[in-house]
Amino acid sequence: MKMLDAAIEYLEQEFSIVPSNPKTKAPLVPWTEFQSRLATKDEIYGWFRQYPRAMISLVTGKTSGITIVDADSLEAIERINKYLPDSLEIPCVQTPRDGKHFYFSYTKGIPTKAGILPHIDTRNDGGCIVVPPSINGNGKAYSWLDGIKLSRDILHPIPPALASLLCGLKAAPINNSNINNNYQSIYKGCDYLVTNSEKLFEHGRRDNDLFHLALSLRKQNWSPEHILQVLINVAHAWGEGEKIDWLKTKVESACKYEERKEISLVEQIKEWILVTPGHFLVTECHKDLNLVTPSHKHNANVIFSRFVKEGLIERVGEKRGCYRKIDTSEEMIDFLNTPTTDLYSDLKFPLGLENYYRAMPKNEIIVAGCPDSGKTALLLNFVALNMDRYEIYYFSSEMGALELKDRLSNFNIPLDKWRCKFVERSSNFTDVIRPDAVNVIDYMELCTDTFRIGEYLRAIHDKLKTGIAIIALQKPFGRDLGRGAEFSLEKPRLYVSMEKNQMKIIKCKNWRDSQKNPNSLTIDYKLVKGCQFISTSGWKRSD
Repeated sequence: MKMLDAAIEYLEQEFSIVPSNPKTKAPLVPWTEFQSRLATKDEIYGWFRQYPRAMISLVTGKTSGITIVDADSLEAIERINKYLPDSLEIPCVQTPRDGKHFYFSYTKGIPTKAGILPHIDTRNDGGCIVVPPSINGNGKAYSWLDGIKLSRDILHPIPPALASLLCGLKAAPINNSNINNNYQSIYKGCDYLVTNSEKLFEHGRRDNDLFHLALSLRKQNWSPEHILQVLINVAHAWGEGEKIDWLKTKVESACKYEERKEISLVEQIKEWILVTPGHFLVTECHKDLNLVTPSHKHNANVIFSRFVKEGLIERVGEKRGCYRKIDTSEEMIDFLNTPTTDLYSDLKFPLGLENYYRAMPKNEIIVAGCPDSGKTALLLNFVALNMDRYEIYYFSSEMGALELKDRLSNFNIPLDKWRCKFVERSSNFTDVIRPDAVNVIDYMELCTDTFRIGEYLRAIHDKLKTGIAIIALQKPFGRDLGRGAEFSLEKPRLYVSMEKNQMKIIKCKNWRDSQKNPNSLTIDYKLVKGCQFISTSGWKRSD
C-alpha cells in the first residue's frame, strides 16, 4: 500500500503522523496523545487497514520538530517568498488547490492559527497538516516541489523577519533605496528580507549578501565573468583588497545553485508530462507547478521545446503551446509461454451466457440496459454464481449500504456468505480497478461527453492484467447500444443489450463453439423478486 509505506517512512524519520479524512482533512482517530508521542508501527498498520483511503497528516510542533506556514493564494505565496533567502532550500508542498505548505524546523512561539495573515495559516504545537503522497476526495494529490522530500536534516529555522511578521512584529523586505543608485537595476532580483534595522553589506552579513547578489545576477543571465566584476567593485567599495579567489567561490556557488534549480524544473516538468493524459497546454503546466514569474515561464517553455527535440512530446493542433506525450512503450505478447489452462473456464453467467461466450484475461464485458431492465440483478447474480471461485470487486454508483442489504436479502444466500468486496464508487474507476481480479462496475455514469466512453473503456482495459471487467451502461428504450453508442463497441469482447424481459447478444468475439455464431441471439426472460432470472424462450436467432 503506497499510503501505508509512506506513513511508515515518516514514522522512521521520527515524525508524528495520524490518518485523516480525504474529504474533510480531519484526523480519523483521537490524536491529542500524538501531539506528545509517536504512533507505533502496529497502530499505523491498524489505521490504514481500517481506513485504506485515508490521507496522512503530520502532527506539527515540538514532537515532530516542524513548524509550517500554509499559503493558499498566489498573493500569499508571493508574500512568503519575499521573506525567504534564495540560499535556503525550503521543503515545500504543492496542494491540490494550488496553495503551498512551507516546512521549517520547530520555532517556539509561532501559534497554530488560521488566517494569521490574509490567506496564510500557521501550524505548530497543537496542529496537523496533510502531507504527500496523500490524495484528497477529488482524486488530487499533495506533492513535494523541487524534488525536495522531507527529512529532519534539511529543515531550516524560520527566517527572523518572517517569524517577526507572523508574530505581529515589524519587519520588511530589503529597501533598495539603501543601495548605491549605480547598481539599482542589478539588485532587483535580490529580494530576501532583513529587519528595518539591518543594512546591506555591513560587517557580519557581507558574505551572505554577496552570494545573493551573485545569484540575482545569474538569474538575469549574466555571465560568471561579469558577475565577478560586479562583486569585485562592491568589495572595493568597502575597502576590500585585490584578493578575488573568495569572490570567485561566491560566483561558482551561485551558478551551481541556479543550475541545480534548472535541473529540478526539468525533472518536475517531465514528471508532470508523464502523468498528464491526452493533449495539454504549456499554460496548464505553469499553473500546476506554480510557475508565476516571467523567468520561470520562459524556462518552462524552453524545456518543452527541448522535450520536442528529444521525442518525448509533440505539438498538436493549431493552438499555440498545445502538446501530447509520445508513448513509445511496448509490451511484448508472450504467446508461447502463456499458460494453456483457461483461467475463467468455469465462469458462470445468468441465462447461460457462458455456453456462447468464453471469457479470457483482460476481457471487458458490457451490459447495456434500459431503466428497470434488470442490469443490477444480472450483475448480482453473476457475483452469486462466481464468488466462491474468484476474487470479485463490485463498484456501485447508486446503492448505499441499506439498499445493497435489501437487494442481497432477496437471494437465497445468508448475508454473511457473500464473498465479494462491495465498494461505493461513481467515477474514476481506472484508479481502483484490480488488475488481476474480477471487477464489476454498476454502473458507468455518462451524463455529458458520452463520446468519451471509448476512452474510459480503453483506460480500464489498459489497467487489466489477468483480470476482467464487467461494466453496466444505461441505454435508451428500443436501442441496442448504450450511451456512447458505437464508441462503446471497440474494446468489449462481449456486449449484451437488455430491454424489459429480453436480452440480446450485440457482439461476441470469443465464441465458446467455433461452429456456433452467438451474435444477434436473443432470449426472453422474467425477473422474479428482482433477483431470479427465468428463461421463457431459450436462446434464439433474432434476424
